[in-house]
Amino acid sequence: MVFEGARLLDWGVKRFPGGVNAVRIPPGPKIGALIVQYVPDAFVLKRPRIGSEEMLRETRLAAKAHDVAVSMLSAQAVKRAFLAHSNKDKRATAIAGQFPELLWLLPPKRKIWDSEDYRMKIFDAAAIGVAYFTEKAAADGASLPSS
Repeated sequence: MVFEGARLLDWGVKRFPGGVNAVRIPPGPKIGALIVQYVPDAFVLKRPRIGSEEMLRETRLAAKAHDVAVSMLSAQAVKRAFLAHSNKDKRATAIAGQFPELLWLLPPKRKIWDSEDYRMKIFDAAAIGVAYFTEKAAADGASLPSS
């Protein structure tokens, strides 16, 4: 997700699979290329689960090489930004309402026996962005700019 203020500029999904389908270019150069393309002020991530240390290290190194701040948000910070939306499906619907350009990507509501649709990662990233701006606005004592 790329935001300018609270306005959504670009979105997508990048995968870095391992094993037989492993990518040949490590994440660091890919992340560096995205930083060069968008010239962000901050790179915002949700605190990773165990097993993501290499990706986090690569991200931090790429950001540091381009003098970009890295902010880490907890899962609780994301949940606080969406108190009225108790699960990922409801959060994704709220995000699609806030950013109509994402509406066509909104996956159908997941049944408990279904695996998560890959498009949900776009809404997870948007939720992290919204949570970042919500926390930043609260810290600054201001309201979120309108999109």
